Amino acid sequence: MNENLSKLFKQTYNHPESRLSDDIWYAIQAKQAKSLKIQSLVYGIIGVLSLGCFVFMIFYMKKQFALSGFFQYVSLIFSDGNLFASYWKEYLLSLADSLPVASLGASVFLLVSILVSIRKLLKQYKNQLLSI
Repeated sequence: MNENLSKLFKQTYNHPESRLSDDIWYAIQAKQAKSLKIQSLVYGIIGVLSLGCFVFMIFYMKKQFALSGFFQYVSLIFSDGNLFASYWKEYLLSLADSLPVASLGASVFLLVSILVSIRKLLKQYKNQLLSI
């Protein structure tokens, strides 16, 4: 394939009136521009959906923290330090048990997807600006 392309370019170099190499270059640029637009659209949709889900996940996670009693366990440290010093192992296990891990994991996943999509979008726009 590469040999055929190199032969084709060499032949068009000898015959500049055919403008075949310019047409090939413009076709390649048009395909790249179309690909950049599609990728930007996909990353934008993913970012917006992730942001919307992240907002709802924050409210859900707040409700899960309140239902699990996590904040009551945390306030116990400040109310009675001697009790915490005596039973710190059991306290930390109870604190870890009351942590809503699924909600935290889902919100971290959504946050990472938002950041990745923003990074990819910025990279796409940077490439688009540099190609102009």
